[in-house]
Amino acid sequence: MKINAQSAWLACVSATLLFGASAQAEENARDAYNEPTRGFFVEHATVSGQGKVSAELHTGSDDVEVGGGVRLGLPNSELIVNSGLTDADGTEAVFKWGLNEVLNKNRSSTSGARFDWAALIGVSHVDSENANGQTTVDQTDIRVGAAVTINVDAATFTLHPELVYSDGNVRDDNYAQVNLGAYVGIIDTVSGLFSMGAEALITTEDDRDNTYALGVRWAYNQRVNLDFVPVVNSDGDRIGFPGLVRLNVGL
Repeated sequence: MKINAQSAWLACVSATLLFGASAQAEENARDAYNEPTRGFFVEHATVSGQGKVSAELHTGSDDVEVGGGVRLGLPNSELIVNSGLTDADGTEAVFKWGLNEVLNKNRSSTSGARFDWAALIGVSHVDSENANGQTTVDQTDIRVGAAVTINVDAATFTLHPELVYSDGNVRDDNYAQVNLGAYVGIIDTVSGLFSMGAEALITTEDDRDNTYALGVRWAYNQRVNLDFVPVVNSDGDRIGFPGLVRLNVGL
């Protein structure tokens, strides 16, 4: 199954490159939608900016519980809170700081590619007890990383490496993780823009597999975005329709 997941992810990346080379017309179409500054799981290096606020909800099959979060735009940065997105995250606050002004703003190549850069830190802490006063969860997780996102025509590529400190009775490990994402706008219709994407979360964490995801984003209008992720290959593979569903609504 892992080999199949990797092959599917590589195939989707190849399709992204193919569509990106021929989908110049979709580039301007994407500017009309306020998509969240993330992929399905992977955070992009872009930030929403001051005054932009959106709420998120997610649901899914198998072990995916109903959860949500908020994305709050700050000056050249963004504060993100996710709750229950995966069994490893719990509730986490992430601060993302855009580095474009530090790194020569949006550097452009002769091919017209746009680069965005960001630094990210995520923190979560849980210390809970049962009715008898016994500790059930005592867990601290800290993530520190950086991200670069490249936009070429209708295609978007993100690289997000990070180091994770995890200490507690649920997980106790220090590890590195590299998050990769490739996405492309497919078609713009009267009912919104449809895009496809593939992600890989490659980790050195003990007793945990890498994660590969394939999905579709429906940017319905300037305020509403829906992600459908029918394939998530990891420790417990989840394949179904519509799979993991993430809703982002601008407020």
